[in-house]
Amino acid sequence: MKDNSIQPFAVVRRRGKRLVGWLPADLLVVTGFVIVATGLLTVITTSSLLVRAAVGFPLLFFAPGYAIVSALFPRAPSRQGETALEQLVARPNDVVTELERAALSFGLSLAVLPFLGLSISLSAWTFTRSTVVVVVAWFTLVGLGLATARRLSVPPADRYRSGIGRRLAAGFDSNSAVSVAVNVALVLSVLLATMTVGYALVSPQDGERYTTLQLLTENGDGELVASGFPSELESGESTPVVIGIENQEGEERQYTVVVQEQRFEDGELSERNELQRIEYTVADNETAYDELSVSPEADEGTVRITVLLYEDTVPENPTTETAYRSGYFWTDMTEDGFSADT
Repeated sequence: MKDNSIQPFAVVRRRGKRLVGWLPADLLVVTGFVIVATGLLTVITTSSLLVRAAVGFPLLFFAPGYAIVSALFPRAPSRQGETALEQLVARPNDVVTELERAALSFGLSLAVLPFLGLSISLSAWTFTRSTVVVVVAWFTLVGLGLATARRLSVPPADRYRSGIGRRLAAGFDSNSAVSVAVNVALVLSVLLATMTVGYALVSPQDGERYTTLQLLTENGDGELVASGFPSELESGESTPVVIGIENQEGEERQYTVVVQEQRFEDGELSERNELQRIEYTVADNETAYDELSVSPEADEGTVRITVLLYEDTVPENPTTETAYRSGYFWTDMTEDGFSADT
């Protein structure tokens, strides 16, 4: 009597072997890397130079060339055991060795990058890191698609298969259900480890998070500079001051700015007078600028205009010590028509 019982491990083994044997495993791996690398460099921005180099170098200097080489040379190299002369004479024009495939991948990547950069500069796109990454990724993915079509058009016996494909297919050749289960668990473990390491690499470290407060003025050319603050002001006279808040905290933040007029006697702070209090919401990796009109109220003497930046709630008595960031400039207050040098 024929056994019609379901054998799940046998089904997994047959389908897994058929899928891995049919799809070009090396092209799938490169495709996955391109997608992940593009996300890491454009969507999940990281300030770590090591991470950007580790991901960006193969994306720019290997993946585009590998896609081109795979599209041009879909056939497997000559059989093992043949001499170098026999391989050179007998092999077709669309066959390269493993070493040649790797060397051409780097060489063609270096050759195609200037043309991609030129296409960006001639287009309406802004020449930024994200633009370069996206253009290289799209070029590579299109090339990998063509390479897949070319690879599948070659008879299976002559089709190029990388070591990755052979190892994956061999994992499903065992007749043991335990072997299949171990292979599946191994693949899942590798994927889990990759995701864990990737998350640890792209997660911002504490030392990389910061907020910058800038006090600026506008010069005669309309540029913002950290100088040019007034040395003298009449009582009640206003002066424009531009504040800049740069958020590199890894997420959107709410800030409160407190502007104070501070007076000193014998080098000691003797009086504080709050002039303004403004709230801002700044997106991550953005800098917000705002022009304030500051009007000190002191009649005479030297005052310090201090800007205090807070992330959360502002204490009842804001001071430089309690502020997250602070900045200031000094100015002399004069009576109407009188100068400090008079």
